[in-house]
Amino acid sequence: MSAHEHKPYLLIVDDEPHFSESLQLALEDTYLVSKIHSLGSARESLKEKVPDAVLLDLRLPDGNGIDFLGALKESSPMPVVIVMTAHATIDNAVTALKEGAVDYLTKPLDIEKLKRELNVYLENRFLQKKITTLDREIKRISPPFVTSGTGKMKELVDKAPMIAPLNIPVLIKGETGTGKERLAGWIHTLSGMAGELVAINCSALPKDIFESELFGHTKGAFSGAISHKEGLIERAEGGTLFLDEIGELPDGVQAKLLRVLEDGVYYKVGDSKERRISFRLISATGKDLTDPAGNFRSDLFYRINGITFELPPLRERREDIPLLISAFIKEANSAYNKNVAGVSAKVMESLMRYAWPGNIRELKWLTHRAVAVTSKNQLDTDEISVSSEIFRGTPSADADVDYSASFQDAMDRLEKKYIENALAAAHNNKTEAARTLGISVRVLHYKIKKYRL
Repeated sequence: MSAHEHKPYLLIVDDEPHFSESLQLALEDTYLVSKIHSLGSARESLKEKVPDAVLLDLRLPDGNGIDFLGALKESSPMPVVIVMTAHATIDNAVTALKEGAVDYLTKPLDIEKLKRELNVYLENRFLQKKITTLDREIKRISPPFVTSGTGKMKELVDKAPMIAPLNIPVLIKGETGTGKERLAGWIHTLSGMAGELVAINCSALPKDIFESELFGHTKGAFSGAISHKEGLIERAEGGTLFLDEIGELPDGVQAKLLRVLEDGVYYKVGDSKERRISFRLISATGKDLTDPAGNFRSDLFYRINGITFELPPLRERREDIPLLISAFIKEANSAYNKNVAGVSAKVMESLMRYAWPGNIRELKWLTHRAVAVTSKNQLDTDEISVSSEIFRGTPSADADVDYSASFQDAMDRLEKKYIENALAAAHNNKTEAARTLGISVRVLHYKIKKYRL
């Protein structure tokens, strides 16, 4: 490392050669100094390196130095800017300070005073930069979901940062609404991969167009293919492909995905050209992929099951319910301009007993609805509009079950109630309800017809 690399970089923007040279001589023991004589050159210099501090003259051959402050403000953190001029006016001083300059000095300068000010301002800038970096790193490594980090969630929170940098497939298991996509996003963020996270809900895409959506197609590949189409897999190049509900992957696509994972090659629909691709695969499912009745290829299962995460349902992580409620109330307060402080003891007791078939998603929208309709600063039983089941104690973890009913009838009743709640929460918006339920709109319409809702 050269001796000057640790020095702060100081840019002097002034069109008086003798003045700028004298400044450089006075400051170069402490700073790495560059001199620029025009606004145009100053703007070009920012493309090469952003300075830590700028000594900026106002009167320049191609404009007013204040105009340069706008370009400097785009840097984060903004360089320390001290404006200097031989033609001081109150208006110029006020404008410069409003635009982000830290001081306004008149020529000739008191060099010792200038050094003291630069040292103080640069120290503050360094600390702010360090705080910003630490804050960004804390956000990067912190889970994007609310948890106490105890019980069944502790292993998950501890394991994700360790496996994220490894280019190995991840399979996330869990019921709908447990946060599988959030976990996938966190693993991708922790991985540091340059590419983006491309998420696909395999249950939401019609089977007849799935292959085209995933791999893309060429013009004329089939009726209606009027142009070339980029596949979602291409967008995941150098990043992460997240296949949610991978158990719904069509049979033909399963074989082609296996080839991609094994050999790193694929074909667009209607194309004979082999294409290479590299990405990290994260899959998620609420099903048992090894069940023979599910028709999921065993060879593909073994290929995607590199590292497994099991997200527990909310009824198995009840210690997190108070934290989640608090977070959702805060979120809803902001969304609906409310000031709700919490829930009553009776409500909390009931929420802690409830089985939460819709998991965190159900709790979130229950809380949002309650905050939206209340005029009080504490949620009570009246505000939990969807919660007639909760306050009757069904479905709850300890509720009596009618075991005389067939298994399918019991599941149908639960599914019907769950869909009714989702539709109510979405004010009968089918698209939003389908998203909440984790199914396609087409499937939702089928269920509505089936249950005569």
